[in-house]
Amino acid sequence: MKKVWVSLSWRALINVEALNMAESVGNYVKHRRAPLAFYDETSRSYVVKYVPVISGESLAHAYQAWLAEEAVNAGLNVCELCKRGELVKHGARVVLQEENLPMPGRGKVEIAKQLEEHLVKQCVVEDIGGFLVPTDTPVKRTSLFYIGYMVPSYDSVRVAVMDPQFHMRHAPSLVGKGEEFPETGQALYYVETASAVYTASAALDLTGIGRTSTFSVKDVVDSAEKLTRAAVAVKSLYYLLVGMFGAKRTRFQPNYKLLSAVATVSKGAPFNVNPGHSRDYVKETANRVASFAVLTGSTVKLFAYSAEEGVEIPANVSVASSPEELVNKLKDESLSALKEVLEVKE
Repeated sequence: MKKVWVSLSWRALINVEALNMAESVGNYVKHRRAPLAFYDETSRSYVVKYVPVISGESLAHAYQAWLAEEAVNAGLNVCELCKRGELVKHGARVVLQEENLPMPGRGKVEIAKQLEEHLVKQCVVEDIGGFLVPTDTPVKRTSLFYIGYMVPSYDSVRVAVMDPQFHMRHAPSLVGKGEEFPETGQALYYVETASAVYTASAALDLTGIGRTSTFSVKDVVDSAEKLTRAAVAVKSLYYLLVGMFGAKRTRFQPNYKLLSAVATVSKGAPFNVNPGHSRDYVKETANRVASFAVLTGSTVKLFAYSAEEGVEIPANVSVASSPEELVNKLKDESLSALKEVLEVKE
């Protein structure tokens, strides 16, 4: 069966954010950082700079939490843990025990096969986000949702910065009232914040939705539900696009502005858009499509949104006037392509 593959990349200006914190050292909480290798035009050589980043795990957690909410709203099956945002996904045997599900022993392939089918049917988040059940015969499902770290774009990496912010919790009425805990009246702490032009890329394998993959390859939900699951999967990308992810949002809500985005729906072979490391990424993506179609015999539809100067959008790209319109266009095209592959008649 031909694949229906959604690919998305975007650029966003995010100022004063604490969306992904790492370890704390005393009263200092550090932002996650990673080494980024890039070509420096001034020195004409590759250099490495440590920059603020937001992990793929952080982004994937947010995506799956929104996916659970959208799936429930659409009347689809979601397990209780995923509804609560606890993405254990039956990855602990105690969960199987509590739900009276079988634990496949060594060599019990048929039981493992039945368990895989059950989990795919009963939870949209586990179907799309993948899972690993650590029984004696492991039951594994590779995620249909792909995403990596959000990192500063190469063309703006020099302005990516981190800086600690001083804060104090102060309760004058408690000062001096506790010899055991004299610090209760006042606590000093630092939170490291970051600002950068970030870029991130994500992809969705829509054909694999509702289909087992470990012990046999077959659909375990009907075409109507497969289409509904695909619709909520694409719709949930919207929340990543507009910055609804990450930690410490109640007091460190970042200044987030979506600068631009490019997305594709490919039918045939999977096509990934160019990451947004430069403002040419929409044009570069569009330039690859014709050659990709010849190479693989696939069809690709392109969509883009831009609110920043210098982003050229070629004529073969459908332009959206807002992030909401972009996701709607992406969803409509995805479902149309999936219907063709599934041979669903209107």
